[in-house]
Amino acid sequence: MKVLTIIGSPRKKGNSYQAAKKLEEHLKHKGDYQFEYLFLKNFNLQDCKGCFNCISRGIEYCPIKDDLYIIQKKIEEADGLVLASPVYVMHISALLKTFIDRQAYLCHRPEFNGKKSMVLCTTAGLGIKETLKYMESVLESWGFEVTAKCGIVTAPWPPKTGVTNKNKAKLQKSADKFDKRMKKRNKKASIRFKNYMSFRIFQNVSENVKEYMPADYQFYKDKKYYYPAHINVITRITTEIILRLVFFLMRDLGPAEKK
Repeated sequence: MKVLTIIGSPRKKGNSYQAAKKLEEHLKHKGDYQFEYLFLKNFNLQDCKGCFNCISRGIEYCPIKDDLYIIQKKIEEADGLVLASPVYVMHISALLKTFIDRQAYLCHRPEFNGKKSMVLCTTAGLGIKETLKYMESVLESWGFEVTAKCGIVTAPWPPKTGVTNKNKAKLQKSADKFDKRMKKRNKKASIRFKNYMSFRIFQNVSENVKEYMPADYQFYKDKKYYYPAHINVITRITTEIILRLVFFLMRDLGPAEKK
């Protein structure tokens, strides 16, 4: 099983990398894992221009031609993903944020459905909860199943035994969760209500604004879900009832009628 680890730190051998290597050690005791490390600092990633082309028309219309497609190809080829970042002022690094911003369209049209992932961050003290929550929400919007979240404390001085043991336990626990889901990667998880609701909202919106969002319309047209899956009757009925309420409340957000 091939695992791609993306390091969002500007320090190639910093705390995020060291934590990821320890995670690798735990996983290799559990199965035949092959790890590849990708350091965002080594790639040409330009800032998003905010043109909206990738969302409305498709990623092929992005005016920036850099290394983003190389990284995306590596994600597609991997069986699992580990996303790692240091905590900078209660959030992810600027490198990782740039990478995420450049793929805004994935929040509309997730392409990594069925892939397993985990998120990892390191901090000198604060920001673990906020950083992990953001990373988790991004990967879930891209279609990943986030199997584990791990935040460890790496202060700029020699750690006490208690901190070292706590970090080790966190990494071990996360490795166990990631390994368990990776070995069941061919088994479809049950579709959660919130995921199906999100799908139906995007599908309905894309139909109503297809003139302005042709890429979304083509993506969602004729789909029953992002991938073949069984959606139980209760989920379907409840979703349709709530959808009516949601779109009633959002009635003023659609495009104005042409005169």
